[in-house]
Amino acid sequence: METPTKGVLAAGARLLLRGWRVLVWAYVVNLLVGIVAALPLAATISGILDHSLEAERLAKGFDLGAFFGLLMQPEVTMSNFVPGSFFVSLLYLVFMVFLTGGLLADYRRDQRLSFGAFLDACGTFFWRFVRLLLFMLLAMVPVGILFDLLNRGAAKIARNSPRDSVNYSLVLGCMVITALLFFAIRLWFDVAQIRAVAENEPKIRRALGKAFRMTIGNFFSLFWILLRIGIVALAGSAAALWFFVKVIRPEQVGLTIVFCQVFVFCWLAIRFWLRASETVWYQRKFPAPAAFAEAPILPGPAESEPLSLPAPPLATPSGDTSA
Repeated sequence: METPTKGVLAAGARLLLRGWRVLVWAYVVNLLVGIVAALPLAATISGILDHSLEAERLAKGFDLGAFFGLLMQPEVTMSNFVPGSFFVSLLYLVFMVFLTGGLLADYRRDQRLSFGAFLDACGTFFWRFVRLLLFMLLAMVPVGILFDLLNRGAAKIARNSPRDSVNYSLVLGCMVITALLFFAIRLWFDVAQIRAVAENEPKIRRALGKAFRMTIGNFFSLFWILLRIGIVALAGSAAALWFFVKVIRPEQVGLTIVFCQVFVFCWLAIRFWLRASETVWYQRKFPAPAAFAEAPILPGPAESEPLSLPAPPLATPSGDTSA
């Protein structure tokens, strides 16, 4: 039997490259949302800099001291732009939840879904994924409470210890425990989303229950996928930070903007790569039966695209005996 984690990252990367259009759309919407969110702050800062001697220090480069001094101005208040930024961020979250259904359905095919089938999958699983998101937020609450309790206990032990190293060790231990719980919950809900698409599961609590058993029983193989992609992401971030500090000069504002946008695009690609790799792992670990029905997201009988799974019997026209 093929090892579920062998070659998963390479297969996930191939799926990512095949579906590059979805990644580009996710980035474009992210860019537009960022521009809209920054407009109120940009308008406020522009009004201040038009009458400030510090404008040149920010127009010809990025001066951290001048920037913090600008934020201390009474005209720059969080109430001017935080509500709008929160709204557009929430809008982008809704967009990504909508996109995920089509993305996972596309990753399950041997060939790319048509645009209509992709949108059909997005609409089919949108409300299911919204409910999964709400359940995930509820699951995160105990993790936050546990982290707070662990921090308080670590602080109490550190106060009674004569060595400073004990404090750092306890804080690090609390962070590791909380991070592992967070990753476990994140993997659990990732598997729940993949299973909901793979089996067209309309009952979210049933999908969560079965995904929980799958995640617990295969946690180390799933975490190994996440760990390797995380190492790639951290190494890339460290290299990007070095490049930003050592190569890009403060007066190169245009290059700085381009660099930051490339960085954001790469982080989106990392997340999509993880979802593609998880989908490959699920297909290898839990292969679908031959007569599996996915009626809401399969192309109609008139389309000639080859599918990885046969169409369900109810979708076959009467008298047609082709598979």
